[in-house]
Amino acid sequence: MKYENLDLKIPVESDDYYVCSKFITESIDLIMTHAMDSKRNKIIINTNLKLGIPMENVNKIAGPFIEAWAFEIFSEALEDDNNTYDLVNVEAGERLNMADIVLQFKKIRKRSSVVTGNVDVKATSKDIKNSGKSPNITSFARIRSAYIEDPD
Repeated sequence: MKYENLDLKIPVESDDYYVCSKFITESIDLIMTHAMDSKRNKIIINTNLKLGIPMENVNKIAGPFIEAWAFEIFSEALEDDNNTYDLVNVEAGERLNMADIVLQFKKIRKRSSVVTGNVDVKATSKDIKNSGKSPNITSFARIRSAYIEDPD
């Protein structure tokens, strides 16, 4: 079989993809910045371990806490009577899904009135040199398949 003979599905992004993507990322940034500026970014974890936890693996322990915190912050933004972010829905992603949190924002478009953002929560540590500096490696096959299903 030759490449020229393959029947390939060509994903096509919506005309307003860039505008919607920018709107979602800026809204997420505003929500998180507001949470940090109002000192709601502290997670207290108490343990009875006298020597603490090993810092080289703290991201594996912290990840679920950070994910729960982020979900809580987005949920609070949704429930806020002064919800200036146009956030209309917050859902926890399904287990093993690429998105840990799914957000929907009100935005008038040609065919709909909402845009959806999928959030993949990651944890890093400022105490570990170069933590969070490397890109997150996700399976190319998973990303490619998701892009073919929904190019936006």
